[in-house]
Amino acid sequence: MLDQHHPYIRPQENGNKSDVRWVALTNDDGVGLLAVGMPLLDVSAYPFLNEDFDEGPQKRQRHTTDVRRRDLVTLNLDEKQMGVSGDTSWGARTHPEYTLPSMEYSCRFRLRPFSRTDATPAVRSREKF
Repeated sequence: MLDQHHPYIRPQENGNKSDVRWVALTNDDGVGLLAVGMPLLDVSAYPFLNEDFDEGPQKRQRHTTDVRRRDLVTLNLDEKQMGVSGDTSWGARTHPEYTLPSMEYSCRFRLRPFSRTDATPAVRSREKF
Protein backbone atom coordinates (compact mmCIF):
# COMPACT_ATOMS: atom_id res chain seq x y z
CA MET A 1 0.00 0.00 0.00
CA LEU A 2 2.88 2.40 0.65
CA ASP A 3 3.60 2.66 -3.05
CA GLN A 4 0.01 3.76 -3.73
CA HIS A 5 0.39 7.24 -2.23
CA HIS A 6 -0.19 9.88 -4.92
CA PRO A 7 1.85 13.11 -4.74
CA TYR A 8 -0.96 15.62 -5.23
CA ILE A 9 0.23 19.23 -5.49
CA ARG A 10 -1.25 20.00 -2.05
CA PRO A 11 -0.16 17.46 0.58
CA GLN A 12 -3.16 15.37 1.59
CA GLU A 13 -4.18 11.97 2.84
CA ASN A 14 -4.92 9.58 -0.05
CA GLY A 15 -4.70 5.99 -1.22
CA ASN A 16 -7.73 4.81 0.77
CA LYS A 17 -9.09 1.35 -0.05
CA SER A 18 -12.73 0.50 0.67
CA ASP A 19 -14.41 -2.79 1.59
CA VAL A 20 -11.16 -4.35 2.85
CA ARG A 21 -11.44 -7.71 4.61
CA TRP A 22 -7.89 -7.68 5.98
CA VAL A 23 -4.57 -5.88 5.60
CA ALA A 24 -1.08 -6.92 6.67
CA LEU A 25 2.00 -4.74 7.03
CA THR A 26 5.43 -6.36 7.31
CA ASN A 27 9.02 -5.29 7.73
CA ASP A 28 11.98 -6.74 5.82
CA ASP A 29 12.27 -9.58 8.37
CA GLY A 30 8.71 -10.76 7.75
CA VAL A 31 7.44 -9.49 11.10
CA GLY A 32 4.17 -7.66 10.84
CA LEU A 33 0.74 -6.66 11.98
CA LEU A 34 -2.50 -8.09 10.62
CA ALA A 35 -5.75 -6.10 10.84
CA VAL A 36 -8.97 -7.99 10.13
CA GLY A 37 -12.23 -6.08 9.58
CA MET A 38 -15.35 -7.27 11.35
CA PRO A 39 -16.73 -7.33 8.71
CA LEU A 40 -15.02 -4.69 6.48
CA LEU A 41 -12.80 -1.62 6.77
CA ASP A 42 -11.54 1.37 4.85
CA VAL A 43 -7.72 1.29 4.97
CA SER A 44 -4.82 3.54 4.03
CA ALA A 45 -1.11 3.38 4.85
CA TYR A 46 1.71 5.79 4.11
CA PRO A 47 5.18 6.83 5.36
CA PHE A 48 3.99 10.14 6.80
CA LEU A 49 2.13 11.39 9.86
CA ASN A 50 -1.38 12.74 9.35
CA GLU A 51 -0.05 16.06 10.70
CA ASP A 52 2.36 16.20 7.75
CA PHE A 53 -0.65 16.76 5.47
CA ASP A 54 -2.63 19.22 7.57
CA GLU A 55 -0.71 21.81 9.55
CA GLY A 56 -3.80 23.08 11.37
CA PRO A 57 -5.46 26.50 11.07
CA GLN A 58 -2.32 28.36 9.92
CA LYS A 59 -1.58 27.08 6.41
CA ARG A 60 1.85 27.67 4.87
CA GLN A 61 0.75 26.74 1.32
CA ARG A 62 3.18 23.83 1.11
CA HIS A 63 3.52 21.41 -1.77
CA THR A 64 4.06 17.66 -1.73
CA THR A 65 7.77 18.19 -2.29
CA ASP A 66 7.86 19.87 1.15
CA VAL A 67 6.71 16.66 2.88
CA ARG A 68 9.50 14.15 3.55
CA ARG A 69 9.06 10.40 3.93
CA ARG A 70 9.51 9.21 7.49
CA ASP A 71 10.92 5.97 8.85
CA LEU A 72 7.48 4.84 10.01
CA VAL A 73 4.10 3.79 8.66
CA THR A 74 0.78 5.43 9.50
CA LEU A 75 -2.02 2.88 9.21
CA ASN A 76 -5.57 4.24 9.14
CA LEU A 77 -8.38 1.78 9.88
CA ASP A 78 -11.79 3.37 9.38
CA GLU A 79 -15.43 2.30 9.29
CA LYS A 80 -15.96 4.38 6.15
CA GLN A 81 -14.42 7.39 4.48
CA MET A 82 -16.02 10.09 2.38
CA GLY A 83 -14.34 12.17 -0.30
CA VAL A 84 -14.06 15.91 0.14
CA SER A 85 -15.39 17.11 -3.21
CA GLY A 86 -17.31 16.17 -6.31
CA ASP A 87 -16.46 16.05 -10.00
CA THR A 88 -14.30 19.17 -9.92
CA SER A 89 -11.80 20.67 -7.52
CA TRP A 90 -13.33 24.12 -7.70
CA GLY A 91 -16.57 23.79 -5.75
CA ALA A 92 -18.66 20.85 -6.95
CA ARG A 93 -20.32 19.03 -4.06
CA THR A 94 -19.88 15.33 -3.33
CA HIS A 95 -22.61 13.23 -5.00
CA PRO A 96 -25.27 12.27 -2.42
CA GLU A 97 -24.65 8.55 -2.86
CA TYR A 98 -21.02 9.07 -1.76
CA THR A 99 -21.69 11.16 1.33
CA LEU A 100 -21.81 9.99 4.93
CA PRO A 101 -24.59 11.53 7.02
CA SER A 102 -23.63 13.16 10.29
CA MET A 103 -24.24 10.44 12.87
CA GLU A 104 -22.36 8.19 15.27
CA TYR A 105 -20.32 5.46 13.56
CA SER A 106 -18.39 2.56 14.98
CA CYS A 107 -16.26 -0.19 13.57
CA ARG A 108 -14.69 -3.37 14.82
CA PHE A 109 -11.44 -5.01 13.84
CA ARG A 110 -8.91 -7.47 15.19
CA LEU A 111 -5.18 -6.79 15.36
CA ARG A 112 -2.72 -9.66 15.44
CA PRO A 113 1.08 -9.67 15.19
CA PHE A 114 2.74 -12.31 13.03
CA SER A 115 6.12 -13.45 11.74
CA ARG A 116 7.50 -15.63 8.94
CA THR A 117 7.14 -18.71 11.13
CA ASP A 118 3.36 -18.19 11.39
CA ALA A 119 0.75 -19.04 8.78
CA THR A 120 0.35 -16.47 5.99
CA PRO A 121 -1.72 -13.36 6.74
CA ALA A 122 -4.43 -14.67 4.39
CA VAL A 123 -4.73 -17.86 6.46
CA ARG A 124 -4.46 -16.01 9.77
CA SER A 125 -7.20 -13.58 8.72
CA ARG A 126 -9.66 -16.50 8.76
CA GLU A 127 -8.60 -17.80 12.18
CA LYS A 128 -10.92 -17.34 15.14
CA PHE A 129 -9.48 -15.51 18.13
